[in-house]
Amino acid sequence: MSQLLTTNQYTIRNKFWDFFTQTFSFHDAEGSPIGYARKKAFKLKEDLVIYADKGRQIPLIKIKARSIIDFGATYDIADAQTGENLGSIQRKGMRSFLKDTYFLNDSNGQQYGTFVEDSIAILRRIIPFIPAKYHIEVAGQPHITIKQGLNPILKSSTVMIPSEHQIDRRVVAAMVLLSSGIEGRQSTLNILG
Repeated sequence: MSQLLTTNQYTIRNKFWDFFTQTFSFHDAEGSPIGYARKKAFKLKEDLVIYADKGRQIPLIKIKARSIIDFGATYDIADAQTGENLGSIQRKGMRSFLKDTYFLNDSNGQQYGTFVEDSIAILRRIIPFIPAKYHIEVAGQPHITIKQGLNPILKSSTVMIPSEHQIDRRVVAAMVLLSSGIEGRQSTLNILG
C-alpha cells in the first residue's frame, strides 16, 4: 500500500505561478515524495488522479466532478485500482465564498464530515499570499488540520491526521488535493483578472 494512504502527516506542494498546468506532489514528514497529481488549469470539469509515482503509472485515487459548474459542485471519489466508491465531496457554494466549506459524504450520499476553513477566504482571495488554515470535522473524532505555508513561489499545505482517527486516508488526500487545486485556480484568476 502506498505510504500516502498510511501516513498521518504529509505536505502537498505546488508551484504558485503554474498558469496552464498545476502539478502537485505529496511528501512525507522527512520530505520524501509519496504521491503526485496534475491538473490542467482551464478545464471546465475537474477530473483528477492521485498517483503513487512521479511517472504517473500507479493510480491511487480518482476524483471526478459531477457537473461543469464549480461553485457548488459535488466530486465523486473512487479507488483507482478497484473502482470502489469512497463517497463524495460537496462544495457549499455561498458558504464557501466567506469560508471554504465542503461536506464529506459516504458512498450512500450521507454526510459524515465537514472540511472547514479557519481563516477568512474572502481576504485570501484579494491578497493571495495570506496562508489558509483548515480542519476536517468528523463526529466523535479529533480534528484533522491542514495549514498552508507562507511561500509565494511554492505553495504547500501540511496535513496532520491524529493516529487514532478512523477516516479513510484516501478521502483526506482527495479533499486536500481538491482544496489546493480550487484555491490555486482562484488565486490564478485573481492575479489574471
